[in-house]
Amino acid sequence: MIMKGSDQMTRFSFVLLFSICFGMFIGLIFAQEDAVNGGTVRGTITDTTEAQNPIEGVDVRIIDPRGTEYNTKTDANGEYKRSGIPAGRYLINIFKKGYGNRLGKPVTIVDGGDHFVPLRMAKKGNVEDRWSAGLLRHISESMGERYYLDKPVVEALRQSIFEALNTVLEQMNRDVPEFARTGQDGSVGLLEGLFSHPDCRAAFTEHLTEAQLQDYVDFIKILRQRDQQAVAQYITAWLDQELSLTVDQRKNFEQLLLDATANEAFPISISLLEIDILEAVQLVNDKLKISLDRLLTQTQYDILHGIAAKKTGRGNEAETVGAGLPSPYRSFATAKLTAHTALLDPLNADASRRLSVAIKGTVQQYFEARDKDAETMFHEVEAVLMGLVESGEMRREDAAEELNDMRKDLGNENGAIRRQLPKVDITMHPLYQQTIKDVLFEDAFAQYTARQAERENLYQQALRDVAVASLGTQLILDDTQRKQLTTTAAELTVDRLKTDASQDMFYQLLQRTNHEMLSPWQQETLTFMHTGFERQFHK
Repeated sequence: MIMKGSDQMTRFSFVLLFSICFGMFIGLIFAQEDAVNGGTVRGTITDTTEAQNPIEGVDVRIIDPRGTEYNTKTDANGEYKRSGIPAGRYLINIFKKGYGNRLGKPVTIVDGGDHFVPLRMAKKGNVEDRWSAGLLRHISESMGERYYLDKPVVEALRQSIFEALNTVLEQMNRDVPEFARTGQDGSVGLLEGLFSHPDCRAAFTEHLTEAQLQDYVDFIKILRQRDQQAVAQYITAWLDQELSLTVDQRKNFEQLLLDATANEAFPISISLLEIDILEAVQLVNDKLKISLDRLLTQTQYDILHGIAAKKTGRGNEAETVGAGLPSPYRSFATAKLTAHTALLDPLNADASRRLSVAIKGTVQQYFEARDKDAETMFHEVEAVLMGLVESGEMRREDAAEELNDMRKDLGNENGAIRRQLPKVDITMHPLYQQTIKDVLFEDAFAQYTARQAERENLYQQALRDVAVASLGTQLILDDTQRKQLTTTAAELTVDRLKTDASQDMFYQLLQRTNHEMLSPWQQETLTFMHTGFERQFHK
């Protein structure tokens, strides 16, 4: 669309549009009608030989971040197809006995989309694939170091575990992920499956004492508990950032989550990288059966509805403000400020009145500023493109097409630049913050400022803990490795307003993890995770 000399302008325009419109492309599964449209995923599955032979009867599972599966199988031509899948991000897992399983192929589905995802599978001998075989070797070697076992004993232990798992899978007619839910629970899920099955457990006791085995089982339990604790703290801190929870609400909600850890639907930490706040709330309500009715105020529920409007792109500000009606975006902003005001110490009538006036003024200024920014942004790009046209670096029709595309992204159905949901925290607006300072006594304002800093610290720490727990359960980190990783994470911070804050924290930790402290299997797994993460979230 743009000539060779305008590549830089193309990148500028793309980044500009992406930063404005990113939130509108994240699927919200909060409304039932979204599931009606959906998209289609199809593809072919072949083997890894040069002939690329089609594989019939492959079990294809398309899984959303909450664990909902959409299943299908390949036909005689190795082709598969599944329609009616709600818009959102998914992982594709494929299984067939005699072949190495493929886990975690990402795909983003849009309503009405037809997504072609070809895959390949390699033949194998039962569980002899790189991941599970490498994990079994890592576990036997870590047990050897932990309990001072000789190398021949370590190798015999590995072989015993391997043979026992093969036998169990053959008897159960299952693959590794089916045996231990490893598609969802990763390495820790496989180990829990091994320890819980009598035949596999017996393989350990051939070479370990009961005390040693129980010590290692307890170690894995602690890994799982740390992961669950990190999940509970992060969802609570996440909700707090959005809804301005009181101290009691935070404590009560976190405890409700911890009480639900026995539920099989309780998520592992790494799955939180795949979902947004509303999907997390839906998981809490639908899967964990935790009702928020008694926990949240009506104002906090209004905030959730406002987030829903933002995610789905509903509630166009420009369509409602002209008629004098309250738009969903304005209601959302007002609810955010109202919930935040509730965190203040009991206010007298005059302070309440002044803050009420400040809330109205803040919302008005907030959206006026956003309107001005959007208009200014459009005209700045327009001026740059026209300059390129005049200098002969761009054709006029190409510039017109660029501007038309931008207007479509920024505008409503009539072509007018619409108001976008603000991407900064309205509770930090100068007018609102100054009013808080004016109505509170000096000591009370100092306490308020300290509480705000504490909320921010809790959120950042929750992000760090989730990132560390995610790697801990996937790599089976020992205590020394976990402490080193925790020290590394302590230096990391992210912008709490980013929609992908948890992904950003995890990505930073992946980049800074010291490979030298890891075993060969851990290094290989970390590299695989790093590559997959970059492909999915940092294209």
